[in-house]
Amino acid sequence: MMRRIAIGMVLLVAGVLMNNSEASEQQFCERAEASGSCAKPPTVDEEGFKVEDYLGKWYEIGSTASFKLLNEAGLVCNQARYSASASGNLSLLNSGLRVISPLALAEVVAVNVAARGACAAAREVCHQLAAVSQLTRSLATLDGHDAHLLQISQQLKTSTQAAQQALNDLSEDVSLIQQANGQISQANPSSSLQSSVAALNRYVKEGRQVEQGALTSLVSTLNKIRGQVKDASHKSGLREKSKAALEHAALSLASIALKVGASNNAIELSLKAVGVGAKALAGNGHPVNDASVSSVSGSIIQPNATSPAKLAVSIIGNKAPYWIIALEKSKSSQSMGAYSAALVYSCSEVAGVTAKSLFVLSREAQLQRSTLDAFLAKAESFGIYNDCEDPFLLTLQRGGNCGQPSSAS
Repeated sequence: MMRRIAIGMVLLVAGVLMNNSEASEQQFCERAEASGSCAKPPTVDEEGFKVEDYLGKWYEIGSTASFKLLNEAGLVCNQARYSASASGNLSLLNSGLRVISPLALAEVVAVNVAARGACAAAREVCHQLAAVSQLTRSLATLDGHDAHLLQISQQLKTSTQAAQQALNDLSEDVSLIQQANGQISQANPSSSLQSSVAALNRYVKEGRQVEQGALTSLVSTLNKIRGQVKDASHKSGLREKSKAALEHAALSLASIALKVGASNNAIELSLKAVGVGAKALAGNGHPVNDASVSSVSGSIIQPNATSPAKLAVSIIGNKAPYWIIALEKSKSSQSMGAYSAALVYSCSEVAGVTAKSLFVLSREAQLQRSTLDAFLAKAESFGIYNDCEDPFLLTLQRGGNCGQPSSAS
């Protein structure tokens, strides 16, 4: 079931809603495993990438939500300048215009963190559903296809399918929470603060209906079936092998029910946290009158000479991969051979936590829809998914010197 999209939010995400909804055509749980690790997409090395042609000023067209609402919270007109010193060292300067207060910025980040928590817990439910599916197949073939066990197996299958659909709906709700959060973060004039906060509350409510409905029901069903399986293990005339398998299945169902219950509680707490953030933003989320440019510098290295498009960026001591996975060459005769648009992927795995981001950059403040669509489709073909906490959010660009440090003008 497609979730309703608030009219006021459409302007920010109109260019990418199709790509984000296309990702949802594949089951959320089918993507859960891939979301837990870094994709290994090919870079543009084979296209004769030259870092010299990549230098200069770039506008950020958009980036994935979990990154934007953490590292770029409260900023619009995001841009980057890449340069090389006489000695060949590469550096960058990221900048943007800060349009909300520090208090609002903190709440935007908090909502983002809560959204990520809900999605992480939802993916844990997916892992447990995979275990349920395996048990379902085992029970269906036990003891000569016993009719009662076949019935139990069908109940498990039905409950699993309902839970998978519920997780699809939850994923869409959280994506819409992130989109509304992005509206507030960028003080987007196409949507009032009141309507964006209302959207946050609406999708929290819908998400909690999923959590309190299908997922809570799943826990109840698992415990009920666990009892039935345990009773079946005491059936007279049962072969020892089948009895042992049923006893193991009962224990597994008990463990799965506990884990799903814990994840369900985590989803509930995360959604409540979004609601708390929405309430705070209703009071302090208004745009500031004295917007100022915020900038941060960093360095760039090329760790692998044979893969020049696999860069690494270091900002304030934090190092992250910077892989250029798609480029569009400039059609201008004045900049023949240079690049006009780029798709960049970054992903790191530290202590079991995956931090990933996807960026689209352009030499101009706007980018053709066809190019953006092609870039996002290519990313998905590499197993880079923009679902749940990570819808692709457009960056609000105003042109001119917006977001540009005075030293870079």
